[in-house]
Amino acid sequence: MLIAEASVATERSGRYLVQLCRHVTKVGRAHPQLQAHVEWSDDRGVISFDWGRCTLRADPGVLTLRAEAPDEEGLHRLEQRVAEKLEQVGRRDQLTVTWTPPRGAGEHLPRRPAGATEDNAHG
Repeated sequence: MLIAEASVATERSGRYLVQLCRHVTKVGRAHPQLQAHVEWSDDRGVISFDWGRCTLRADPGVLTLRAEAPDEEGLHRLEQRVAEKLEQVGRRDQLTVTWTPPRGAGEHLPRRPAGATEDNAHG
């Protein structure tokens, strides 16, 4: 299992956790191919797809994200989807998600920033 983490500085961590989980649930209803199993409270959440899951924890001043997937492709897909949606709901506060490189099973593969393509990853 590969794991990546991000700590997002915000004074509204609980609010954004709930907004993100509600948004993912709503998108899944409208687009069954994007459906996820989502559970949350005011300070904890889990977003589970068939190919990976993200756990969320709201603490004072920080929203902590932990993405887990069995392979690099699943991890990258999860990182991208969660970061994009959180930055969208948190645009007023200019939230940014920066993932730390994965750790876990197997060797560590070179990482591209979220949104990078093979073409622009090399310069």
